[in-house]
Amino acid sequence: MTVPLTLPLSVLRTTDLGIAGGKAVGLGELIAAGLDVPDGFVLTTQAYRRAIAAAGIGPDDQPSPDAVAAVPIPAEVADALRAGYAGLGGGLVAVRSSATAEDLPGAAFAGQQETVLGVLGEAALLDAVRTCWASLWGERAVAYRTAIGVDTTDLALAVVVQRLVEADHAGVMFTANPVSGARDEVVIESSAGLGEAVVSGLVTPDHAVLDESGRVLRRRAGVADVVITAQAGGGTRTSTPAQVPPLSDEALARIAAAGRRIAARTGRPMDVEWAVAGERTVLLQARPMTALPPPARRLNRAQRLAGAVLIELFPRRPTPLELTGWLDQILLPLVDGMFRGMVGMRMDFSEVFFADDAVLREFVPPMPKPTARIPAALAHDLAVVRRDPAAWASDPLARHYDAECRELAGLDLPALPWSELLRVHRRVQAACQDLTRLRVDYLPAAAAAIAQLAGLLTVLGLRGRLATLLTGAVDSRTTTANAELDALAESIREQPVLAEAFGTRPAAAVLDRLRTDPAAAPIADRFQAFLDAYGHRETGGITLVKDPSWADHPETVIDVLGLLLETPSGGGKDAAAPDPLTELVALRRVRALRLDTTLRRLTRAARAGIAAREDTHFDLARLMPPLRHAMIEIGRRLAAHGWLAAPNDIWFLTWPEIAALPDPEHTPVDPAVADNAGRRAAGYAELASAPLIAGASLYPDRGAQHGVLVSGTAGGGGTATGTVRIIHGPDEFGELRAGEVLVCPTTNPSWTPLFTRAAAVVVDHGGIASHAAIVAREYGIPAVMGCGSATATLRTGQQVTVDGDRGVVR
Repeated sequence: MTVPLTLPLSVLRTTDLGIAGGKAVGLGELIAAGLDVPDGFVLTTQAYRRAIAAAGIGPDDQPSPDAVAAVPIPAEVADALRAGYAGLGGGLVAVRSSATAEDLPGAAFAGQQETVLGVLGEAALLDAVRTCWASLWGERAVAYRTAIGVDTTDLALAVVVQRLVEADHAGVMFTANPVSGARDEVVIESSAGLGEAVVSGLVTPDHAVLDESGRVLRRRAGVADVVITAQAGGGTRTSTPAQVPPLSDEALARIAAAGRRIAARTGRPMDVEWAVAGERTVLLQARPMTALPPPARRLNRAQRLAGAVLIELFPRRPTPLELTGWLDQILLPLVDGMFRGMVGMRMDFSEVFFADDAVLREFVPPMPKPTARIPAALAHDLAVVRRDPAAWASDPLARHYDAECRELAGLDLPALPWSELLRVHRRVQAACQDLTRLRVDYLPAAAAAIAQLAGLLTVLGLRGRLATLLTGAVDSRTTTANAELDALAESIREQPVLAEAFGTRPAAAVLDRLRTDPAAAPIADRFQAFLDAYGHRETGGITLVKDPSWADHPETVIDVLGLLLETPSGGGKDAAAPDPLTELVALRRVRALRLDTTLRRLTRAARAGIAAREDTHFDLARLMPPLRHAMIEIGRRLAAHGWLAAPNDIWFLTWPEIAALPDPEHTPVDPAVADNAGRRAAGYAELASAPLIAGASLYPDRGAQHGVLVSGTAGGGGTATGTVRIIHGPDEFGELRAGEVLVCPTTNPSWTPLFTRAAAVVVDHGGIASHAAIVAREYGIPAVMGCGSATATLRTGQQVTVDGDRGVVR
């Protein structure tokens, strides 16, 4: 089929994505719905392909933006462009990029490609088209595609050309509330002039929330220091605005009504750009909303407390295989087994994880339910309550667990027959059952010691000291690992040339230096010894078996060492700080009641219990690398014999499907396997950036406070002022600078070195007992936990004051 070089927007539909790009087909659907869209046309992807081919750039090349910006526009393309412009009557137009991989569910590509406003005349139009084409290969667009895994094979860009609407007001609209997830609310943000001021973040827009009937529920005035307007001679002007009245409630209702029509037509919540000129409301763009949380749920207090802690374990959405092969069959039975064994309660995870076709859609915090085993569980607890929690590692079952972990780690997976490869999963299941029994037998003593200690401190009027007493001097494998990292960083610091190399990026260059430079051999040996001892630690979280371990991705450890090296020697936690227990037992009221011995005994037992909990978590992570490697090997074999398109597609199958497969080497291909993986991969991509639970579900009672940007649970540590640095995961650790405020979704033990550099920490999820709060208190920095939307509300570079005692960020 011959693809025309230009097409009117009015003829485009979703099926034209490959020739017109996401933005153009979205506009075509708006016109089909009877909505007011400025007249325009699209210069199709055929024009882009002809131009780069004529310049000698292949369809699978990744050219530089400068190379694309310099391509001559073929005569037939220029003629088609001029004809389309003449058909609009000339004058001022807006020229917008419309890529084949944008405005899609799960991948909005907001702001990644260029828009040129106020274009006047044919020469300026040709230049604007080249600018849009070049932006397809700009640094931010390439980084975005890489981050979300977009296939760049035969990538192309169309260009939308529309009459420019000289707007009185413009902005964006979400047909569902992007923070709370409420599908019955419309959120509109607006400012005077062209909408570029809003979408580019130049102004703080007016903010309005409307209900389904178009009634304004809430309004908040913005701060518009600038206004962008079109110039009659072409281009735009940024100026100080005159006093412009905000949009009326009636105008907001008209905009919201248009948004609801779009959402009804597409069947999904939409992100819409709009403009108002006089009495006319026009729509400039519409795309599916991304990162939209599920609708808020009513949760009881226990669920909110549990949810704030548990959501820390999900820094991203588990894949179908992680859900069915690790969570459902290994990790969640451990949790259920602990509740049944220690308190006689059961956990019904069918009411916790809601999935469609094995793609996890929503997480609802659990509510344990009583069973007939409560008396037996209490009797068991009484029988083991005097056990020393620190003795768990000497138990014969622990020694058996250790031997099984070592054997699993030593398996030659590529050499195993298919049946033995599948059996690795059953062996991991059985080992986890051993660890469950160990926790059930040793943690009740720790829980009893903590409860007694809390009661004793309350009697003494020292209730507020419990957290400090418990976290001040716990010696676990995690703290040992951190100490060894500190020691390794000190050794590197003693070799200035090598230490300087650790300041380079990427970390792969440092790894190569360690492996090839004879002078670095002693450090390389210590680094390898560290990985041998601690390399099984997870980079993502205990729930995410797909993510590589430290040993699989040693660059993570290199980045952490780089952070430690940038911190002054001796920085971070003061190892010589006095134990808070020493201070407490010296208090007159404690000695007067002769409770010093009891206080010491309970504190040591409680700390031993916390260490046992940490160390059993540490040992649980030992099961993840062998299971991950087995799943990767299964994917490799399935792909090698044509069952899957690529090895990594294994993560979009379910474990029951995999366990039922015959040896792919000796069996004809079943196409349903690849179909299942492809279908789920698409469903997962659509939801990947969306939260698993609405922040309003976990934190429903936080109203707006004057001067407060975000609020949460007070984690302690006083106040600190600094520059925000949003860090989403280990790949961004190297971006944090000393004295910045660390803002992140969740943390786990691998984040600990960042606390040596941060002035304060602000976390979307978690409570006062979460990893981030505990470590922040140890390092004496302010922490605000469970903010719900700090990573969405705050922005890197923003100056804030974090009040860890009041739980607010100003």
